[in-house]
Amino acid sequence: MRKLLLILVALVVSVSAIAAGAVYWLFSGDGLRLAIEQQASAWLGQPVSVGRARAGIFPRTAIHLSNVRIGEPARVTLADVDVSTDFRELLSRRIQDATVTIANSRIEMPLPFSIPSGSDEETPGRTSADTSKGAVEIVSIRTIALDNVVVVSRGKEIRVSEESSLTGNRLTVRRFEARSGTTTLDAEGEVDLAPRVEARLKAKANKLDVDELLALADAFTPPPPTSSRAAASPSAPMKLAARISAETATAGGVEVRQFASELEVNGDRVVLSPLTFQLFGGRYQGAVSAQLGKVLSLTIKSRLQDLNVAQLAAFGGSPDTISGTLTGAGTFSGSGPDVAAVLKSARGMGTATIANGAIRRLNLVRTVVLFFGRPAADGAEGTDQFERIDASFSLANQVLRAEPLSMHSRDADIVGTVTLNLDAQSLDGALDLSLSEELSKQAGTDLVRFTREGNRVVLPSRIGGTLAAPRITIDAAAAAQRGLRNEVQRRLKGLLEGFGR
Repeated sequence: MRKLLLILVALVVSVSAIAAGAVYWLFSGDGLRLAIEQQASAWLGQPVSVGRARAGIFPRTAIHLSNVRIGEPARVTLADVDVSTDFRELLSRRIQDATVTIANSRIEMPLPFSIPSGSDEETPGRTSADTSKGAVEIVSIRTIALDNVVVVSRGKEIRVSEESSLTGNRLTVRRFEARSGTTTLDAEGEVDLAPRVEARLKAKANKLDVDELLALADAFTPPPPTSSRAAASPSAPMKLAARISAETATAGGVEVRQFASELEVNGDRVVLSPLTFQLFGGRYQGAVSAQLGKVLSLTIKSRLQDLNVAQLAAFGGSPDTISGTLTGAGTFSGSGPDVAAVLKSARGMGTATIANGAIRRLNLVRTVVLFFGRPAADGAEGTDQFERIDASFSLANQVLRAEPLSMHSRDADIVGTVTLNLDAQSLDGALDLSLSEELSKQAGTDLVRFTREGNRVVLPSRIGGTLAAPRITIDAAAAAQRGLRNEVQRRLKGLLEGFGR
């Protein structure tokens, strides 16, 4: 009996050794690598090369791939891929309690392929019989991990790390981290993979760049269908809803604080609404709608409250020119490769009010009074302070046109049309100046008689110069014409009064 047992043990050891050698030869040779290359290329419709492939059975069925390249030229490079699952379940064509890890890889968007759907009708080289015969059911994946994966989108690199799990069609994102430039975004939530991809996430960033946020959204937007069959029956686009907050954020070079928004991605359309943040000492409330693609298109609806105009002017390159508190609203749209380019091409309309400020170096009152002669010795000194400026404006081709524009101050009221070239910072416009009753009394009596309307002197004028050095000039010809009209009316009135006696 003892000898029989020894013989049996020897047979078991021999068979195990032979089996282990066969498994090692099968899984470690080029057969596995070539099989993966062939099947992956047929599945994706793109050339796939695998630098090295090795596999094992104990303690779990596992495959390790290195230097995987997809596309020609390669747009996906996976340095390390590890997949393991339960062997007994795999024999039943089920993947359950699996782990997947992708590390040190690079993915350039948009992808040159789309992930094939479950129908496989469009997968080259496969028939429905092959599909049903070889189908493997994915039941659950315990861990899906991305470690140091670089996604390139819209010219920006986004470094992604992620840890999630899959049960049925639901992906639970336990940790998602994306880094791009100054942006660090952390998120968690759930993603339904069928019947369409729908994600619900909460995200928080220490510092957010809106350009990089749009690049991140674009990175996970599938490319348009390339085949005629896919175009005829397109699949539902991915939908993502996320609540995003950040202590600081930048958009088009403008830095803001307390950024908060509801983000919705539906295919290649991205909406940030409602969107709120603090800037230039005030607050922005509005919405941004973006159409992604080779060219970024934006529509911006905005409402501004209590912005510091001096800070705004300094940001625009004209410090120490104007002060006050700005409140306004408008709708604008534009297109370009990034947010800064979109803002330069913006077109739209809006309204604005600036309260309790001053326009530096305007010299409005002195210009007007000296047009009549020296002011009275006991007259109050003129200032550049104003109580309120109201404007309805349009924006196109970097030119801001305010029509009408009105300004009320202690010394004068202004009504007219003004244009501001944002690129050159140049001003141009026609205005009517109504001096206060106090200043009207200081003007020379002869010219006052020609330019008075009621108890105030009204003068047509022109505005020019730049935002940093504005220049007001009296339109003498128009003033003379108006004075002549007033004088004719005065004399006719006196003549009619004479006939009435």
